[in-house]
Amino acid sequence: MKSIISSLLIALITNISFSQSNNPCSKGTFEIIKPFIGEWKEYTVTEKEEVYIGELESSIELGGCVISQKFISKDSSFSYVSFGYIDPSSNIWQETYVFNNGGISKYQWQIDGTDVLQRRIGGTRKLDYMHQLRLTNITENQYDAIEEHSYDGGKTWKTIELTRIKRIQK
Repeated sequence: MKSIISSLLIALITNISFSQSNNPCSKGTFEIIKPFIGEWKEYTVTEKEEVYIGELESSIELGGCVISQKFISKDSSFSYVSFGYIDPSSNIWQETYVFNNGGISKYQWQIDGTDVLQRRIGGTRKLDYMHQLRLTNITENQYDAIEEHSYDGGKTWKTIELTRIKRIQK
């Protein structure tokens, strides 16, 4: 019994000191999500104004290995939660969204110049077009999410909607 407890303690101590000194989720591809972590207000941008639509909370979990997001619209009629991680086989962020109507969507995060793309790779609703969110104009306190659709396999993209996301200042 003593040897089992001793072995477990040694394994635990080794694992703790390894994870503290060599966090595998603190650099490289894991850096993509860091600008988007925080509490945000979202606005649909029209030609004349920004219309408040709801709040988004994005956090890092498990030492940077997981992104967790929660959104709720201002009237509480629409919401989602998501979690994302880096797929070890592709080294690409993947995120699964679960909506308050029971539907799901799956996205992959990709870098495109100074933008980040969240490209839909599946979900409960079948689409006859490709769908992505282009996260652009990224600063410490704000970024834009452009909803884009492609009807030609990704050769060209049409802007559907612009959402401005602003950090909640505390």
